[in-house]
Amino acid sequence: MRILIHTSLRWLVACAGAVYGFILQTHAARLVLMALRLRHETPLPALLMAALFLLCLYGGWSSGRSVYSALLPASPTGIGAGLAATVAGLVVLELIAAFSIIAITAALQLAYDTGRHRVLAILLLVNAIALGMTGWQLSQVQAASLGSFILPLALAAALVALTIWFERAYLRPAYPGFRDFWADIVDARHFLNRAAHGE
Repeated sequence: MRILIHTSLRWLVACAGAVYGFILQTHAARLVLMALRLRHETPLPALLMAALFLLCLYGGWSSGRSVYSALLPASPTGIGAGLAATVAGLVVLELIAAFSIIAITAALQLAYDTGRHRVLAILLLVNAIALGMTGWQLSQVQAASLGSFILPLALAAALVALTIWFERAYLRPAYPGFRDFWADIVDARHFLNRAAHGE
């Protein structure tokens, strides 16, 4: 009996380890790991990584809810609809996270090619567009539906915060938190490369 229990426990531990290893290889988990590793040295980029992960979660949850609502009439117990919604939500979560990491990689390459002054100009332009679009959308909706714009507002605020931090950290040598722009770009690219290989 003890041998059976011991064997079963080892099998469960091995399965749990395999599942945990698989989760660590997902793009969503890499976003979380990036946020955790950056939280001490550069807290604002870490917060933005966390916000990006929350955006991925929201996209997965919204997709899962839509699938569940569409399949529920054909699923008397709701189990089949729940399973399909879970799978769809996880797939969408992973796709958004993968796209986010690709976008981060492209942004780092753009920053490396253009330099910090042009990056700041691009950030200011993106800020103007994002704030303009958010303001226009808010003017077109009723008060009852303002809750649906919490996420866009939060993203616009995060973008403004990133721009302010970028200007202070890379364009003001007198700022106590002044950083080496090129060194940070190289380090970030190496970090993403290691993350892509599960390191």
